[in-house]
Formats: sequence, structure tokens, C-alpha cells
Amino acid sequence: MSRSSQKRPIGAKKFVILHHSKCYRDSFHYRICADAEIEHLESDDLSTQHPNSIGIELVGDFDHDPVPSAQLQALKDLLLELKLRYPAIQVGAHRQIRGDRKTSCPGRRFPMRELREWAATHLIDQRDDILREVIESQYRP
Repeated sequence: MSRSSQKRPIGAKKFVILHHSKCYRDSFHYRICADAEIEHLESDDLSTQHPNSIGIELVGDFDHDPVPSAQLQALKDLLLELKLRYPAIQVGAHRQIRGDRKTSCPGRRFPMRELREWAATHLIDQRDDILREVIESQYRP
């Protein structure tokens, strides 16, 4: 039996939870490698670790190292894609989840505050620009 067949349907997607590869968790929907390659590991429709969440692992130890800019840009690109598919999702860090083991994940040097500010403004603007372009393209001669 495959790992996917043992998992439950995820239900409504409410959160994207960010992890780094030094996290004790080991099952994610997406992995973003240090070279900015995005790997789709599990169907968005299946639950991995946290209910109603899509898990993203960024390869690296961000307790000690900063996130490479290309990897951070790949994360933003993936978050935009997910926001288009799941408009209600919010971005959070693994360390923010109540009841989980004490963790610094996705790392002390991960720019979570800046990413959340970007998600609250620029992510929404980028999503709206794409949606506006799609709608307007349907009415062009």
C-alpha cells in the first residue's frame, strides 16, 4: 500500500505551514530545494501532518543559515500559485502551531515576519493582477 493511499482527504485548505529540513516532521506536500527547484511530493488533497494545511519544506537549516534569495523567491512563486487555487489560505510557520513540540521551525533566521507582511499585501496584489488579466482577456475582441 502506498503512502498516499494511507492518508486521509485534507478537506478545506486554510493554511500553508512552512518547515525547514532540520524539522522533526517528515511528510510534506512540497519541497523547495536550495537551488530553488520546487518538488511536488504529495497531492494537495491528502493530509500530511496538520489538518487543513499544506506543508512546505524548505531545504536548509535556517536556525543557522539565512534563506537563499532564489529559494525565497521560489517560495513566493509557489505561494502565489497556491493562493490562486485556495484563496482563503494563510501562511504560517510550524513554530506557530499550538500543541506541537517546541520548535523554532522554519528556523530563527527564516524571515517569517517579512514573508507574512509580503503575503498580506504583495501576494494579494499579485493574485488580483493575475485574476484581473484572466477576466479582462475574456472580453477582448
